[in-house]
Amino acid sequence: MPSRYSPRQVSRRQFMMGSLCAGGAGLALGDVLRLRSLAAGPGQAPPDTSVIQIWLGGGPSQFETFDPKPLAPVEIRGPYRAIRSKLPGALVCDMMPLTAGVLDKTAIIKSFTHPYDDHFGVMRWCLEGRKEPDKSNAYPSVGSIVSRFRGPRQPGMPAYAMLSEEPVMHHHLFDAMGPGYLGVSHSPFSVLQNPYPFEFQTDRLRTATSSLELANDVTLDRINDRKTLLADLDRLPRQLDSQRTRDGLDPFASLALELVTSAKAQKAFDLNAESAATRERYGSHRWGQMALLARRLVESGVTFVTLNTAPDCLRWDWHASITKENRPQPDPGGPNVGMEWSGPPLDRALSALITDLSERELCRNVLLVVWGEFGRTPKINATGGRDHWPRLGSVLLAGGGLKMGQVIGESSADGGLPAYRPISPSDVLATLYKHLGIDPNQNAVNLQGRPIPLLPDGKVIDELF
Repeated sequence: MPSRYSPRQVSRRQFMMGSLCAGGAGLALGDVLRLRSLAAGPGQAPPDTSVIQIWLGGGPSQFETFDPKPLAPVEIRGPYRAIRSKLPGALVCDMMPLTAGVLDKTAIIKSFTHPYDDHFGVMRWCLEGRKEPDKSNAYPSVGSIVSRFRGPRQPGMPAYAMLSEEPVMHHHLFDAMGPGYLGVSHSPFSVLQNPYPFEFQTDRLRTATSSLELANDVTLDRINDRKTLLADLDRLPRQLDSQRTRDGLDPFASLALELVTSAKAQKAFDLNAESAATRERYGSHRWGQMALLARRLVESGVTFVTLNTAPDCLRWDWHASITKENRPQPDPGGPNVGMEWSGPPLDRALSALITDLSERELCRNVLLVVWGEFGRTPKINATGGRDHWPRLGSVLLAGGGLKMGQVIGESSADGGLPAYRPISPSDVLATLYKHLGIDPNQNAVNLQGRPIPLLPDGKVIDELF
C-alpha cells in the first residue's frame, strides 16, 4: 500500500496504525495483533530456537558454490577454481574463500534433489512445503506457519521477519514468502531495500544501509539516529489525540504501541549499536548489513527471519553467463548478475554470520539454512551460463545445536545426480520444523474451514541430530 508520507514526515502514531508491508494489504498493526490472537491457541512454552533462512532465488549453481568439480572437463567444471575448505572433504568455489574458512561450522548437503524445474512451483515446495504444481491455492510460508504455531520468542518482537530488496518483477513469486490462507495476521514484518540501478556492480558494493526501508516508509538510517528516535518517542503522547484517547486504546492497540515504542524493538533495528569492526566484517553492502540485521533480530527474539537476496526472486538464474549475467530487464532495478557480482558479497555476509553466530554462542539455538529452488546444469551452455537443473543442488546448514562439520550425501562425478542419500525440499523443512519444536503432522485450517497438514511428506535429516 503506497504511503502518503515521506520517511521524514511519518509520525510514530502513523507507524503504529500503518501497514507492516503485509503482502500489500494495508492492515493496522493493532489489527494484525488482534487477528493473530484469534488464531493462537494454548500450548506449552516453545523451545528457545529460531531460524535464519537465506534464500538464493533463481537456482544457485552447485558448481560455483559448495560442490565444484575440479577434475571434470572444463565444460562441466566451469570458469572458476575449486579451493579447500576447513571442512574435511569439502571443496568450495574460489569466489567464496571466506566461507571456505568457516565451513567446519556447517553441514553441506550435496544431494539436494527433486523433479521440477519451474521457479514458482519449486519455491512453493521449498518455502511452503507443497510439491504439487497447483498454483491456485495460497498456502502459508514456513515463516507464517512459525508465526501461527510458535509466535515470537520475546514480547515486543515480531515472530516472522523478511529482509529483502523490493520486488521489481515477478511479484507473484513473493507470495511463497507470505501468509497464504492464514491471513495477513501472519504476514512477515518486512524490512525492504529500495530497488538499485542496473549498474550496481562490484565496485559499488560498499553502500550504506540508509537505502533499507522499514515498514511504512520509516528508514533504518532514521532508526539508526538514536537522538531523532528518542525525540520522536518523547513526543509520542502529544501525537495522540488526548490522554483519554490513549487510555481508551484496546489491548491490541496498546500492544501495537508497545511493539513500536519498546526499547527491545528499537535496539534490534539499531545497526549503529554494532561496532565499526563488526559492520565492516559483514560488509557495508546490502546483503552484509541485512545478514547483520538478521542476527540482531533473532538475538532479540524474532523466531524466523528470511533474508531474500533476490529483488525479483530470480537473482541466481544465470542462463546467459555464470560470470557476468547482464541480461536486459524490463526494470533497471532488477538485473540478473553473475558470480563476479554475487559471489563476493554473499561470501562476506555468509562467513561473517556463521562466525558471529558461533562466537556469540547463538549457534546453539539459531539454525541457518542457505538454499534456492534447484541447482544448475552440469554442462555450461553455448552462452557461458547454466540452465535449470532440479536433479541436483547444494544446501548449507549451520548452527541450531545440530551436528555440524559434516558433508551429507554426495554427488556424481559430473555434478548432475545424487550418488547417494537423496534429500528433498520436504526433508529440509521437516528438519527445520523439528528444530523449532513444531509438529509438521498437525493441521492448520484454511479459509474454507478445511484442515490442511503443515507438511504432507518429508523425513527429518537424522544425521544432524
